[in-house]
Amino acid sequence: MTLAIVDDDDDVRTALTRLLCSLGHHVKVFASAEEFEAETVTVDCLILDVRLPGLSGLELRERLRNRATPTPVVLITGDRDRLAGDIPQAADTPSVAKPFDEVELLAAIADAIAFGKARSQSHAH
Repeated sequence: MTLAIVDDDDDVRTALTRLLCSLGHHVKVFASAEEFEAETVTVDCLILDVRLPGLSGLELRERLRNRATPTPVVLITGDRDRLAGDIPQAADTPSVAKPFDEVELLAAIADAIAFGKARSQSHAH
């Protein structure tokens, strides 16, 4: 799979890249939502930090959702309580709170991709 990581924290990007590459995935990294949007990349799933300077993770997720081919998204956050407060916007998007483990992240990626497939099939009918 090709995965993208959007996080403004260098350490998080580096750790996630190492983990996902070690599992055989191709990984593209971006320090901001704007940087991701400026590239025309197609990815199987986007791992997206909720809190970003400029365009937030939730705002980018909304933009991606409205594309002709929506991109599956996993939200990552250092503050699950804050995300819970944003639940109306994030309820149907898998999320993991930092620090998370490999199993939790991989399950969230699988959920995001499965949800994305179900969503695109329902739009096709």
